[in-house]
Amino acid sequence: MTSYLICYQESERHLLTTTITIPRSRLSSLQDMFCLVLRPEGEVVVIEGIGGLAKTWVAKGAFETARNSNRFDNYIWVSLSRGCSLRRCIEKIATCLLIDIGEELLSSRISVMIKEHLARRKFLLVLDNAYFVEENILMNLGIPHPREQSLGSKVIVTTRTRRVLSVMEPDIIISPQPLTDQASCDLLCEKIGKDIRLDLSNCCFGIPLSVILLAGALCDVPTQEEFSKLISEVHVASANRLVNFGYSQLPSDTARHCSLYCLLFPDDEAISVKDLIFFWKLEGITDEANCTGREILHVLLKHGLIHFEGDDHIRMHDVIRETLSQLGRDNGYVEQPQWDFDDYIQFEHLAKLGGKISLMNTKMEELHGSPSAECFSTSTLLLRGNRHMRTISEEFFCCVQMLRVLDLSFTRIIILPQSISSLFYLRSLLLVGCGHLEKIQHISSLEMLEILDASSCGSLKRVECGSFDRMRVLKILDLSRTSIACLPSLAACVGLQQLILHDCPCLESQQTTETNDKSCNAIFVKFPYGVSKTGAVRNVQIGASMEDLVGWIWLPGGLAFELSDRFVMKVSEDVDQNGKTYIHASQANFFRSLDKESPLWLTCFQKFHIVISSSKFDQTMHKGLRAVRTKFSSVDAHSGDFDRYLEMNCVSIPNGIEEILGHAELISSRSVTTTDQVWNLNIGRLAAARELWIEECRQLENLFSREEVDELSRIGKLQNIFISNMDNLAYFCQGVEDATSFSCLAQLLLDCCPRLNFLFPSSLRLPKLRSLHIRFCDSLERVFDESVAAEIALPGLQSLQLWELPELSCVCGGVLPSLKDLKVRGCGKLKRIPIGVTENSTFIITTVMGETHWWDDLV
Repeated sequence: MTSYLICYQESERHLLTTTITIPRSRLSSLQDMFCLVLRPEGEVVVIEGIGGLAKTWVAKGAFETARNSNRFDNYIWVSLSRGCSLRRCIEKIATCLLIDIGEELLSSRISVMIKEHLARRKFLLVLDNAYFVEENILMNLGIPHPREQSLGSKVIVTTRTRRVLSVMEPDIIISPQPLTDQASCDLLCEKIGKDIRLDLSNCCFGIPLSVILLAGALCDVPTQEEFSKLISEVHVASANRLVNFGYSQLPSDTARHCSLYCLLFPDDEAISVKDLIFFWKLEGITDEANCTGREILHVLLKHGLIHFEGDDHIRMHDVIRETLSQLGRDNGYVEQPQWDFDDYIQFEHLAKLGGKISLMNTKMEELHGSPSAECFSTSTLLLRGNRHMRTISEEFFCCVQMLRVLDLSFTRIIILPQSISSLFYLRSLLLVGCGHLEKIQHISSLEMLEILDASSCGSLKRVECGSFDRMRVLKILDLSRTSIACLPSLAACVGLQQLILHDCPCLESQQTTETNDKSCNAIFVKFPYGVSKTGAVRNVQIGASMEDLVGWIWLPGGLAFELSDRFVMKVSEDVDQNGKTYIHASQANFFRSLDKESPLWLTCFQKFHIVISSSKFDQTMHKGLRAVRTKFSSVDAHSGDFDRYLEMNCVSIPNGIEEILGHAELISSRSVTTTDQVWNLNIGRLAAARELWIEECRQLENLFSREEVDELSRIGKLQNIFISNMDNLAYFCQGVEDATSFSCLAQLLLDCCPRLNFLFPSSLRLPKLRSLHIRFCDSLERVFDESVAAEIALPGLQSLQLWELPELSCVCGGVLPSLKDLKVRGCGKLKRIPIGVTENSTFIITTVMGETHWWDDLV
């Protein structure tokens, strides 16, 4: 990439007599360019040139270089566009600085807050793709001028218009020049991934974006002949040939529609990959049967029509957007307008342009009036992010009855108008983050609704009774992070797959009733019996305030629960649906009512993977404080033989989980602690356990008591035990004096237990132990505390591994009659090994592996 910007010209305005022009033949490294942008004497730098010359790429490289070297106190990146207003730019800067601007503050007041915040800070501000025309622009934005501040701050501006040069008064102007023919060809070969030679001078003109688009169009072409044919088509194409050509070379109509859908999002914001794929699926453009959103995203990235912005966001280059806008209108996509609306919006005009209308992030305060019949065929209306919109007139939706997708997210609406009941074909109603919405009503007639997402509506308290009585195709109901107290019956929602009630602190336990206009005593229930009974729901997420399972008796298996605060891992959205119930909880109160007689053991918890994990553990395992997803599926790959798995991470010994312990087949304890200095792991309750993993339980001194060994032997199921990183473990089985048989144990691994002097008491018998691996136990002197005959203590042992045990001198007396595999490493004091033939043993070939010097010292 170092040769893409191979030449540029520079002029320093404060040195009026000096203009430096670097010849086009000179190769300039990327580091040279970044150094030029970050020169300390250039407080304001403007990178100016036509679209596609990689101005943003240079600014971003300089931005990241400065951040990595920690040169500034604040780093502010603001993406702009032709239609981005001064107010919006101010809000973007305030957001980057984490300044709380509320909803009603004037622009002048926000500017003052920005100036106060930056007054004594050394900052780097990048204004990308600016079209400013206002004089004294930095002052209007609230940005202290770096020259006047004298702290070494810097402002970098990229622009396609020379008007910005006059209003910014830059110290340094950088004009990237086109690539040479050789550099263009090198870039093409790198992007395609193979070495080809083409004459690009007449089709790319040295513009990096053009080369990238051409590489995308040619990336799947197998032969040189087809390369040449496509190149000839490019030469005779129209003025915007490479964008249109690249679009035409997409492999399917689905990919083309997905690319045009990006036009519906504001061009001054990166697009969330998750949101984009979600909308593709909402619109029916992609589906799991034919192609997934991720596959299409990969195709668009490969063809250069979009690029990654970072943090799982993508962006469409403004040159590509401008070229595809007419294609978008021809296919019914009315792109996000290039202005902010202050007055009434003429929907009739927008509806003439297409059926999918985007009006995100405008200044609308009200949707009023009744659109004409010309709007009847509108299928998508995206009003997301209109933070000033408070009301929608009662008759507004009467003439847009063909709407399939309605997005009112992040608006200030308080109620839904009655006319929403006329949207009989509506499939998706999105109300995410409508913080002032108090009640959802008038939706009972929306029989085709598949998705209702009202998450993060903090003021939402009620959903009108009877709302879901006819919604047989509803698939997703998300009311997480709301103040909802009870739910209407969902008995009719036989197709419901996801019921998301995460972080709903007001959700009540008891059954309640309410009388509405049409029926008396309509039933509200906390966890709908109807949905549970049908067994269709496959994803349930419940808030951490829920502490009981009362009334859940009909929940089916294969659910996913989420009982976590905002800083911990959450249930994966892509868990393998194998009939297993997945739960992630930050404390164990949730399980206290799950008693022995609960019918849920026969329904919801026939198979389960439960994680009880503290916030501290999750933040240690995953950098940053953003919520991340528990990858249950990857853990399940290592525990696929077990249907019931309990995992405890970095928590105190939890109470109230006796029944889960009694049903779990695989139990994993990591960094489990207690307030007592010394404690025993009480595992006598492990009636179903077949495998036990214990790791980093620093206070644990003893694993088993004699009573526990007797109980486990009677039950006869615990076969495998894996112990690692136990700093204070001194005993495997303390207090065993009489002959005691651990009859079920088949495999034991100990790793990094530095306090162990011996492993087993001589009175312990392990008749079914087949595999014993001991590693990195620095103080271990003997396997048994006293000499014991191997034929009696370990008659079935087949595999023995002894690694890095510097004090080990004795395994056992006699001969291990079943031993087939012995591996020894780092056991310098071990001079005898228990292999050979006795009068009572059969002849078995034993494979021994160890260091040569150890073998030579054996007695």
